[in-house]
Amino acid sequence: MSKDLNNSDLTVRLGAAAGDGIQSAGEIVTKVFSRSGLYVSTYNGNQSVIRGGHVWFHIHAGESRVYSLGYGIDFLVALTQQAYDEHYQNVNEGGAIVYDSSTVKAHDAPVGVNLVDAPLVKTALKYDKRPIMKNTVAIGVIAGLMGLDFKVVGDVIGEQFARKPDVQKLNVEAARDGYEFSKKFGVLKSLHYDYSVKRPFMHADYALALGAVAAGCRFYAAYPMSPASPILHWMAANSKKLGIRVFLGEDEISVVNATIGASFAGARAMCATSGGGFSLMQEAIGQAAMTETPLVVVDVMRAGPSTGLPTKTAQGDLNMVLGISHDDFPRVIIAPRSPQDAFYTAPRAFNLAEKYQLPVIILLDFAIGDGGYATVENLDFNVPIERGKIVFEAGSDMHNGVWFRRYKLTEDGVSPRTLPGTPNLTFVAKTDEHDEWGHDLSDVLAGLKEAVRMRELQHEKRMKKLESVAKEMRLPELYGPERADLTIVTWGSSALPVREALPKLWEKGYKVNSLEFQDLFPLRKEVESMLKEANDLMDVEANYTAQFAKLIRRETGVLIQKRYLKYNGEPIYPIEVVKSVEAVFNEKEVKQYAKS
Repeated sequence: MSKDLNNSDLTVRLGAAAGDGIQSAGEIVTKVFSRSGLYVSTYNGNQSVIRGGHVWFHIHAGESRVYSLGYGIDFLVALTQQAYDEHYQNVNEGGAIVYDSSTVKAHDAPVGVNLVDAPLVKTALKYDKRPIMKNTVAIGVIAGLMGLDFKVVGDVIGEQFARKPDVQKLNVEAARDGYEFSKKFGVLKSLHYDYSVKRPFMHADYALALGAVAAGCRFYAAYPMSPASPILHWMAANSKKLGIRVFLGEDEISVVNATIGASFAGARAMCATSGGGFSLMQEAIGQAAMTETPLVVVDVMRAGPSTGLPTKTAQGDLNMVLGISHDDFPRVIIAPRSPQDAFYTAPRAFNLAEKYQLPVIILLDFAIGDGGYATVENLDFNVPIERGKIVFEAGSDMHNGVWFRRYKLTEDGVSPRTLPGTPNLTFVAKTDEHDEWGHDLSDVLAGLKEAVRMRELQHEKRMKKLESVAKEMRLPELYGPERADLTIVTWGSSALPVREALPKLWEKGYKVNSLEFQDLFPLRKEVESMLKEANDLMDVEANYTAQFAKLIRRETGVLIQKRYLKYNGEPIYPIEVVKSVEAVFNEKEVKQYAKS
């Protein structure tokens, strides 16, 4: 058995061309791990092509919770030459590269890496005239190299092809052949598997859809756009069973307007898109803000601008959602860190949207959305539901005999709301500026003293919601020691590789912790003091301009000068965080030495 670096977790990367079934193979391996009692975190490194190109699927599995992609690759399955060439340098000592020398030429393997030349194509051709089962054979090979029980592997593959019994049988047999072949090399790296434990996993798109339904979402609208499309797929597949009306719009403009209409009518409604689609939604979101209609919109970010990199990750839409539409109006922005967070974010979003009658924007991204599965545990479907100030009868001060005082000036900025069709509570929901009854101020009244003052009062009323909702925003979660020499500030999915990097930094003797933000806007007042109490700060996020660090500067006055920013579309790896922190401390040491 070769030397390995870590006995509590392992990493697997499968690479090939689009059309070779790498995503299905990756999902099979992930499911095998989850049914072996392991925690998982994955990433789907695909391209925007149907066939050809280069795609890969990465799985990080561990006996305790894993947060991102881990360190390097323990087992690389290279079904194409490009897959070998792209990834071989990242294989860890003691790990293995599984390939077929009939199609892939092995070269320059790192020291201590096992080259496993397996007859993947030849074996696959035993079961089909085309070598389409070579990925299944490879699954069998790596399962043997990791010491997994083949029964679990066979059961998972069997379920994958349950609707095609003939194909099912052949794939299980192909995997078994690969498993038997691996015995020539022995078990190279094995964990403590517990086959009595099955750990569910999902990506944030599915988790958020599940959380939305638990919160009472009954209307969902979308125009297909990667990487938000899985939410649509899940909602459509479960619509009849769960009583959800799913609307497939002709574009994102119709989608957001339909969602506003459904919410106005009283349904809990949600829509989702990516950055390009969100750009089209912005004017309508302003409409929701002016009419004070609750609205939940999900933006699953990808690299841009324009079409950009449709299948790659980024956190570059924060500036856009901060500046939705035109002029000032309140909005809430939440960025879940993981699929687990995403499940609970949906109910919060609906509650905040209805309680404060404003738009709530949920920022996911490809890294945890369509691109990444992770273990979820103990999901509680009994989520709290708060519908806010919905009234079904009105006192004399709220009704003038004809009109309901829908936009009453209130201390907390939130007016009573009623639903269309409620007897004797008629009101006008104007997108023009309006008075308390909803009547227009923008035509013949514009500029008159009374109308000018009412404009001020209505605008101030709406903006006052930010003060109230800020009290419900969650503070960032501190991970690591309470006091540190350096505090890493991060948000959304970037928190996960940072969290995975910290133990490695502690082992090296660095006193580091992190502040993980989910609630991005508005910020709680306490955030300023938390940041100012830190000895030193470093920002980590996936965009070019440090958008969240600049938001913090704007809202708190705290300047974060040290930064690790990634904007090439690829996920952040823990080792990148480790190296950037080491660079910060080394720079400190150089400066201190110079002073002495």
